[in-house]
Amino acid sequence: MINLFKGIRRRLWSDKNFTKYVLYAIGEIVLVVIGILIALQINNWKEQQKLNQLQTVYLERMVNDLSQDLLNFDNVIKDIEANQQAITKFIEVLDSGVATEAILPDILGFYERGWIISDFAPTENTYIDLSQTGNMKVIENTQLVNEIIEYYGYMDIVEGSADVNTMWITPIDQAVAKETASFEIDPNTAHLFHEKDKTKAIKNLLLNKELMQRDAAGHYWINTSLKGNLEAMKNLSVALKEAIENELKAIKE
Repeated sequence: MINLFKGIRRRLWSDKNFTKYVLYAIGEIVLVVIGILIALQINNWKEQQKLNQLQTVYLERMVNDLSQDLLNFDNVIKDIEANQQAITKFIEVLDSGVATEAILPDILGFYERGWIISDFAPTENTYIDLSQTGNMKVIENTQLVNEIIEYYGYMDIVEGSADVNTMWITPIDQAVAKETASFEIDPNTAHLFHEKDKTKAIKNLLLNKELMQRDAAGHYWINTSLKGNLEAMKNLSVALKEAIENELKAIKE
């Protein structure tokens, strides 16, 4: 093709047809420019296709993360409800004042469940990837980007609140461990005190009724706080998941 153009130029020049030569040269330049523009357009199209594919991959991954969050929300909320039931029964036992091994199952229930500090770990691998690599910009819908950032911002607040609650209840737990016979009854440590009389240990708890009730009430409170936060996050997760799924549909249409 290049040799063909050169041949035409030489022929026009040899014929001393300067006007035609100039017009042809201009036309050749125009063709080259058009070719370059077409090549750039094709290259830009290919790059955009790559970005669209990357955007789709990230959004699909985030849908999976949110689906896992929703499953985890439900599991942790169920655990919290079981914790609350154990705490309620334990306080009823303390109020009864009955110091026999007949109440041991309800006491054990507190140490097995009520004394547990429930926790929630969000599935945020995709969000971390987007944030650390700068790939958040491949998501073209800026409103959706803002919703994603807000969601994980709220999640940080929930985690921070849970950490504060844990620090708040820990000194009371330490006092219970130090001043009562809790270790003699707690299923995790009772085997270390096998020579101890369980009835005496139960009486010890009743003698420290006020401290035990305060500790149980504290755990009930932080469970209630976490449950409320997780239920709110669950609603946000459902809404964000729906928004991302709608965006994926629009991209694929």
